[in-house]
Amino acid sequence: MISINSSEEKPLLYGEQNAENVDSEQQPYVVHYPHHGYRSYKWRWFVLATLSVANTSNGMIWISMSTVSNYAADYYEVSLSAINWLSVVFFILTIILGLPAIYILNIYGLKVSLLLATWLNALGQLVRVLSQFDTTWGFTMVMVGQSLAACAQPFLIFMPVQVAEEWFPDGQRTTATTVASTGISVGILLASSICPVLVSHHSQIPLLNEVIMVPAAVAVLMATFGIRSDCPPTPPSSSAAAESANVQPFMQGIKEVMHNRCYVLLVLSAGAGYAIFTALLTLLIQILCPMGYTDTFAGWCTSSMIVSGVVGCFIIGILVDKTKLYSEVMKFAYGLSVVSLCVFSVYCLQPHQEIIIAIASCLFGMFSLPVYPIVQEMAVEIGFPVKEAISAGILNISGCIQSAMLVLLLPLLSQPLSAGKMAHETCTTIGQKGHIVPVDQTGK
Repeated sequence: MISINSSEEKPLLYGEQNAENVDSEQQPYVVHYPHHGYRSYKWRWFVLATLSVANTSNGMIWISMSTVSNYAADYYEVSLSAINWLSVVFFILTIILGLPAIYILNIYGLKVSLLLATWLNALGQLVRVLSQFDTTWGFTMVMVGQSLAACAQPFLIFMPVQVAEEWFPDGQRTTATTVASTGISVGILLASSICPVLVSHHSQIPLLNEVIMVPAAVAVLMATFGIRSDCPPTPPSSSAAAESANVQPFMQGIKEVMHNRCYVLLVLSAGAGYAIFTALLTLLIQILCPMGYTDTFAGWCTSSMIVSGVVGCFIIGILVDKTKLYSEVMKFAYGLSVVSLCVFSVYCLQPHQEIIIAIASCLFGMFSLPVYPIVQEMAVEIGFPVKEAISAGILNISGCIQSAMLVLLLPLLSQPLSAGKMAHETCTTIGQKGHIVPVDQTGK
């Protein structure tokens, strides 16, 4: 919806109409800027790096216990269901704090929101570290720390689109969103790769917590001493200029997008895809170990899923930035991710199928993870002129609601393992106190 007085700059995706063709309701958001009035600052890369490190740390905290759930359950003397709640609490608090986080991000801006998120994240991990010194309240302290870090997640996952919009030129927006959004995926990758290596006995859980404290501390330092303002002095693009002029009331924006049928359809479908991906990451070891697959193999499957997904994100992000084929690329990726998930679902319930499971994991990650940043950009475009924190935030809340439902409901569909399969399961640990019950995920 932007009028650009220069033939050199390409119009935005949502600027494919000229200003004179914009309907009357959106005319207040049309801004006329000469091309020479835009400027990109090198400092934008530090802002992006800070958000990426914060998201990486948050992802590690979120998924770390799930990657060694059997050892964690043994160390804290709780059930696997209790360990699952360490992941579910992220979904629940994102749902509860989603709208307040959107409001704070809109009213107080990027700097305050990023500082609040990084400090909550680091404080939560510090409480997890301190839990090793109290054997009576150890798991309660872990849950408190996990909850504090979970309070940071809605801010962190809502920020990528806003950072891309306010700091980056049009040709780099999708790439910037991809880099920031995949920070959580990189954190999950690191946790899935490092945690099974660090923890080969339940007594090593404290070491895991200490290692994960490092990126949380780095993110706090970067945000506290490096983030100087909410946005650059001069907008990098016409869309950023339009965003600065957008003074639409908070509740009006929510009401507007929720009456947009295309937006609601995108929110429901993309939320379902996000839920399947996160639920699979959370429950992967519990799905594989009854069939005799080890923690290490499950960790490598998670890692391959994330690595191939991150590679796919960058390739597809650059492709979308150049072609603007958002809808076409999303549908293509969705289709292939469904096929690969079906293959994984069939073979993960059979023993001795490591090669097929590993290949299916790679393909699922490669085609499912890139959808996430694309649909965030699409949500902003479909919801324009609503603020990007609102349109992207509601999308993420939908994903968290559906994720929580899957993580809580899927274990309820399982059955105890038969006597024959119990001889091959790898869910139990040496010296465990009887809290882990291997289950059959086939539903038979």
